[in-house]
Amino acid sequence: MRQRNSYTKSFKAQVIHECLQPGVSVAAIAMSHGINANVVRRWLPLYRDQPVATLPAFIPLKVESKPVAQASAIIELPIGQQTLTVKWPISDPEGCARLIRGLTQ
Repeated sequence: MRQRNSYTKSFKAQVIHECLQPGVSVAAIAMSHGINANVVRRWLPLYRDQPVATLPAFIPLKVESKPVAQASAIIELPIGQQTLTVKWPISDPEGCARLIRGLTQ
């Protein structure tokens, strides 16, 4: 037994709206939606005068920015029997160079 499709009222109204545009055929619109043209023709008198459900062209979204992790360099300096590990932001190479010179003098 074949199951019947069910379509929302807004979908039917949209299809009918497309069918009412100048120069289009009901059969072509029906085929583009995968619907039998006879089904769409039955909808015509029922949905012809109903407003089409439309979405706004612009939907405002709230975007929250998260702090971006800064790229950093990891420097390992052997000092005697131990190793000193320094994580330094790559946005400050001069400061890193001063630190390393100060530690090695």
